[in-house]
Amino acid sequence: MRINTNVGALTASRNTFVNNMATENSMRKLSSGLRISRAADDAAGLAIANKLRTQSRSLNQAAANAEQGNAMLQIAEGAAQTIQRIIERQKELITQKLNGTSSNTTTTTINAEISSLNTESARIQASANFQGTSVFASLTFQVSDATANGTVTVNAALTQTALSGTSTLANADTALDAVNSVLGNIGAGQNVLDYTVQNLKSAVVNVRAAESTIRDVDMAEEMATFTRNNILTQAAQAMLSQANQGSQGVLQLLR
Repeated sequence: MRINTNVGALTASRNTFVNNMATENSMRKLSSGLRISRAADDAAGLAIANKLRTQSRSLNQAAANAEQGNAMLQIAEGAAQTIQRIIERQKELITQKLNGTSSNTTTTTINAEISSLNTESARIQASANFQGTSVFASLTFQVSDATANGTVTVNAALTQTALSGTSTLANADTALDAVNSVLGNIGAGQNVLDYTVQNLKSAVVNVRAAESTIRDVDMAEEMATFTRNNILTQAAQAMLSQANQGSQGVLQLLR
């Protein structure tokens, strides 16, 4: 029997320390819900999880961009439809004016209304905007976290030149064609953005799920690990006490 070096006590003490560390590690994971609560837990996994989190945030913003783009196109659509109704009214007035029964007074009145409607359509075209940006232009929306193929472009360009000169039936038809073309582009763009938002939101769910498998802790599994480590810690402490008591047996030899 030796008293200077109590190997049993040293072994029990080391196991107590190791088990205490493991228990504290499990407590940290259980209390945070994270499998990787610090870089030391899984440095490689943390790097991957961080990239996935960055990707999901970027995809979320891309979805928001697409939704804002759709809102912008809705403003453009509303303004274009109003302009379309103005042109329809102008064509109606032109047809009335060209009738042989129209008097000079009637013609003058009609021309005045046509002119006023021209002014109004030009005002609507110039003032329609989204956060200060004209909605009647070639619009580009960033709808991806990638550089290549990451944008959707909608040609909603409608100039005052295309709307001016609606004093004849031919000019009115030309202006109407221009507005209808813009409305067609807007409708197509809205459909594209709707599908884009659906796809982006699905991608966000999948990316977050992938991040979760790396970053988040399995609570049931970790609780089982915590229970085991806790029991081992208590057992090691009990054995340390036994090892220290064993040295007391030397006193029996000295009596």
